[in-house]
Amino acid sequence: MVRTMHEPLHKNIRTTLAARIAGGDLQPGDRLPAERDLSTEFQVARSVIRQALAGLARDGMIVSAYPRGYDVLGPRIPWLSRFRLLTDEPWDVEIIDTALRPASTEDADTFHIAPEDVVIVCPFALRGAHTHEPWALGLATYPLDAFNDAARTLLLDSGFVDDDELERVSGRRLVGYHERITARLPTADEADRLDIPATAPVLTLARTARTTTTPISRLSVTARPDRLEVDYLIEP
Repeated sequence: MVRTMHEPLHKNIRTTLAARIAGGDLQPGDRLPAERDLSTEFQVARSVIRQALAGLARDGMIVSAYPRGYDVLGPRIPWLSRFRLLTDEPWDVEIIDTALRPASTEDADTFHIAPEDVVIVCPFALRGAHTHEPWALGLATYPLDAFNDAARTLLLDSGFVDDDELERVSGRRLVGYHERITARLPTADEADRLDIPATAPVLTLARTARTTTTPISRLSVTARPDRLEVDYLIEP
């Protein structure tokens, strides 16, 4: 491993493992070496390895096969955008509610389902862990019939879940995303809930994730630009 100056160890390890996957040393379907083996190879603590693996999972290159470690998915979606915090304060996700309801017109168009079909909705808020200051408001939506019983139970019990967990439980691989990022003035309700002036702009992110055959989830986020920014990682 070639270590880049001023870059955290876990990012160096993540880059090294990503290169092995992209180069074919680790093929789709291969089992990634165990944490203890990677810890020995890179001569770092297992906590550093876990950070690197979590990053690779977010990039869609590996998927959890708990309790057996991680399986390799292969290189994909190198341009996926994400919100990045502009503060060192940790954050908490507050699940406001998780419920079943008939699909809205937007749901029906997004997921190619009928308006009377059922979707799972989970509104949530992102807050500072210490200050409890509101940083972002979100809504995760999933078409109920797209998932098996285990995935439905996970979504109804947990609300918002990350893509890695969704793939693991549903058994369906996410292969693409459509994202739309805009800046606009907040609604009166958003300004009140985010504790910002009505004249302060907000960032909005709308992301639809899909399998090889169908859209499977939609995430809508409205965020304060003084607390989060959109950060892109673009690699060859």
